[in-house]
Amino acid sequence: MCQEIRRNLMSQLLIQHYLNELQTLRRVSGTSRESVVREAFKTLLKDWGKSRDLIFIPEYEYITPSKGRRLIDGALLHALRVPLGYWEAKDEADDLDEEIEKKFRRGYPQDNIVFDDSHTAVLIQNKNEVMRCGIEEVAQLEKLLNLFRAGPGNLHRAISGVSA
Repeated sequence: MCQEIRRNLMSQLLIQHYLNELQTLRRVSGTSRESVVREAFKTLLKDWGKSRDLIFIPEYEYITPSKGRRLIDGALLHALRVPLGYWEAKDEADDLDEEIEKKFRRGYPQDNIVFDDSHTAVLIQNKNEVMRCGIEEVAQLEKLLNLFRAGPGNLHRAISGVSA
């Protein structure tokens, strides 16, 4: 129980750090381009994953069922190199839903993937949208990350906060 409380507090702190870093990147760079602002979400996933014994791999090579090669912005892996899930950043000027559909047509994984455009995060599990939230909604973003961590098929465990 205490460990779960610590993890929840850690998640909230990491999300707040992410929001601060995102704001700083936008202010200092003067841009909201994906290539600039995605670094903040990448840091969130790296630190959040590390607190859960997961390893973040940037530019993760994914082989599609039709043997195509795709470079996904990132993946969180268990120590045995088994992917927990994937992450793909999109430009905030893009239509996020359209970009998600494009990626899926290209063979991107649909079992456990988070898309973000620095305004909205979308979690897809087992080819279905499980959750969508504004990135500034700390409690909702934390819930999305917990669902992501629990993986597809573990909705009850993620919502109740029981560790996977």
